Amino acid sequence: MSKDEKQDRLLIQLRKVLALLKEQYITQPTPMVEMIISRYQHANDILESNNIEDLKKDMFRISDAVRAYLESYSDYMNPVLGEMDKAENMLKNIFT
Repeated sequence: MSKDEKQDRLLIQLRKVLALLKEQYITQPTPMVEMIISRYQHANDILESNNIEDLKKDMFRISDAVRAYLESYSDYMNPVLGEMDKAENMLKNIFT
């Protein structure tokens, strides 16, 4: 898979996570969810406006978002966690 294809797939995954988090924020408007949304939105914006070749993993602040979420909530069964994990792994895969 080319880097462009990986970038496209990651964008789709980031948008999926954002949609789930924003839906959760409606019913659970907490600072932690708001912070995670902000980080995912930032990652999405960076990926949309730059060529993947010009980016570094450090520019994305979504790493460890699953852990941060679980430190605030013991909601291990929340489907958004699986989607966040997929996004983190896709990001790692692009830069390894």
